[in-house]
Amino acid sequence: MGDVTEYDFNELVREREWRKCFPDTTDQEQLLAAFLYFTETYWSIRHPERGKIKFELFEAQVETIRSWLGTRYSLILKARQIGFSTLCAAYSYWVAQYPDRPILMLSRTEREAIKLLQKTKYGYQFMPEWMKWRGGPVNMTQTKMEFSNGSYVESLPSASDPARGESAYLVVVDELAFLQNSEEAWSAIEPVADVGGRVIMLSTANGEGNLFHRLWVGATNGTNRFEPLFFPWSANGRTQEWYEAKKEDLPEWVLAQEYPDNPDDAFLKSGRPVFNLERLRQLETLEPKRGYLNQRREFVEDGGPLRIWEFPDTARGKYVIGADPSQGLEHGDFASVHVINARTYRVVANWHGHIDPDLLATDVLDRLGRWYNNALIGVESNNHGLTTLKFLQKAKYHPIYMERSPKYKKSVPTDVLGFRTTQVTKPLAIDELNTALRGPMTLEDAETIAELRTFTRNEKGRMDGSPFDDRTMSLAIANQMLKHVWLEQFQAKDNSPQPGTFDWWEKNLYGETFDELISGNKKKNRPVREPLGQNAVRNR
Repeated sequence: MGDVTEYDFNELVREREWRKCFPDTTDQEQLLAAFLYFTETYWSIRHPERGKIKFELFEAQVETIRSWLGTRYSLILKARQIGFSTLCAAYSYWVAQYPDRPILMLSRTEREAIKLLQKTKYGYQFMPEWMKWRGGPVNMTQTKMEFSNGSYVESLPSASDPARGESAYLVVVDELAFLQNSEEAWSAIEPVADVGGRVIMLSTANGEGNLFHRLWVGATNGTNRFEPLFFPWSANGRTQEWYEAKKEDLPEWVLAQEYPDNPDDAFLKSGRPVFNLERLRQLETLEPKRGYLNQRREFVEDGGPLRIWEFPDTARGKYVIGADPSQGLEHGDFASVHVINARTYRVVANWHGHIDPDLLATDVLDRLGRWYNNALIGVESNNHGLTTLKFLQKAKYHPIYMERSPKYKKSVPTDVLGFRTTQVTKPLAIDELNTALRGPMTLEDAETIAELRTFTRNEKGRMDGSPFDDRTMSLAIANQMLKHVWLEQFQAKDNSPQPGTFDWWEKNLYGETFDELISGNKKKNRPVREPLGQNAVRNR
């Protein structure tokens, strides 16, 4: 009989402990107290020096849990290695002990996703047997812990698009600023949260202009739903002496990224930006006119993909155009075109959108080039650019940039169409664009400036944008055209008919050639006559 009483007493104690850890309430402070009791009493973590220890939260982590419990949208800018991945792992397990709560954790790679869930498994491993039995998983794999109450914790790489179509209670995104597909990941996550779910996104900084930076700016100025939290290098109790030692060992951009002191420096100095971010911040933007050029090369202002800051100076304007074609797929890379006034170095127009390579030539470049006084057009010739160049040449456009051979002291012209970006020409074009932005170039396009901010150089020296670099490349190519626009090779051709030709006689007899007549540029209502020499055919 005594055995039964002892058994019942132990069960009562365990039930009391369970309710202290997982209370049936919606009160934020009660839930916070329960989580703290659970972690300090039952949850173990692996400390890099001390081994297995109980998880006692420091003040910044307590503040974070309070935020997670009180808001559905949380955005955290943090220093590296201050225990937030460990916090996410413990919090995800704790939330999953309530019924029917699917939890998704997204990381950069499959390896990192497995490591993040491993932190959850480690804490579960050292829990008391009765608690493991009460809330233990019924199925466990490398990437998933599934519980008998209908909840689960799944940790996957963001590239697998795991959130799309899911109905998750909580989505945790680790190192958002470093995801290769951050825009696509957010587009999949956002509907999950919109139907009642919760989103926690945390990251160290990775420069400006990317999704994480834009969300942070919106959160701090109150234009989106996220609650922003910033935790510097000292959030876990590190000393100034520790920080000074790090300053001696690390480059400035690494220090700002891994161990920031304030949010502004974190974004401004991190990410290995190629372009001078302080200079880009100083650029004043101007709202353009938006529309398109119709077949008669008339600007129609309807909010289209062509943005104009300065209309053509038909009297003395000299212009260059740089183009970065794309495949034309709706969800692929964009095509981009920039126009620069060669006399003033002002960026006067930009076209940006999805379009097939052939239509980019006929519907955009040909019209835009002729509108801007037969501007010199430079098209990136890699991949789909060859199609664009072929159709632009077929439209009898002139001048089109042709490669200049660098083999001699002075570059010499070739008959190869387009500007080819290589390991030699791309860094040169980017460096010279950087110089131009610090000097004579006037850039007032907020969208191009935002993309320039995300253009970074990785540890191997490779440069690219996050997620796109099409505006950067078209502007860089347009800037290269400024070096060649005054060469005789690229001057507009004299289209006057040669003496003695049919066109010459038509010009002298009628004041215009047949081609001029039918083009619609002059006397549109005049009856169409037959061209001179139409019937000059020898009969056999």
